[in-house]
Amino acid sequence: MSGWNFKYTLLLSSLPVHPVDLFEARQLPVSRIQLDKRLALLDAEDAQDLARIEALLHWSKMKELDDEAIVKQGMADWYSIRSPFLKEIVMWRLELRTILSALRRRRDGMNLAPDMPFYGFGDRLRFIRQHWRDAAFGLDSILPWVRQASELIEQDRSLELEKLMLEVVWRHYQRVGQGHYFDFPAVVIYVLKWDVISRWSSYDKEHAMLRFDELISAGLEGVSIEFG
Repeated sequence: MSGWNFKYTLLLSSLPVHPVDLFEARQLPVSRIQLDKRLALLDAEDAQDLARIEALLHWSKMKELDDEAIVKQGMADWYSIRSPFLKEIVMWRLELRTILSALRRRRDGMNLAPDMPFYGFGDRLRFIRQHWRDAAFGLDSILPWVRQASELIEQDRSLELEKLMLEVVWRHYQRVGQGHYFDFPAVVIYVLKWDVISRWSSYDKEHAMLRFDELISAGLEGVSIEFG
């Protein structure tokens, strides 16, 4: 992976700065076509890693797989990412998706017996398994947003749910991006934040209902929202 790279300084300097507050954004700072033109400056290996990261987080190629196969394929792709820092960002997002999937399934009436497998990503799986009946899976002190997301899912409040999760993701990117300005991780964080702005700027009530329906109608492959 490249460290400081003049090309990446040029790349990032040519892009509009993202807003500090996500919900101030009313339109994309740059079109995807223009963004991709800038990304053509990436070194070949970095471009491959970015493609892996986007594919994992958008879930675009796993819709025909069951949860066990999704986790197996996802972990194989995750291990292929060379940067430990970027692997942490991706795993954080995959874990968030796992928690949302668990909340949705519990809302839908699933009972998780002690001997039943629950497929997903991250270190919070043990909390989900051990605290299935707790509204926040015992994660209140670690992930305060889980209880609020659980309540919103139970109440079918799709707009508030998506806004909550977009904000959680946005703040995470703001935090982990500190200290990365003109390196490859800075490029990846820019692209991921662009994805969040894209979702928010194209948001409407009808879309919100469709997204919520996805949350409650499928397994991990259905939780393909960009914030998840």
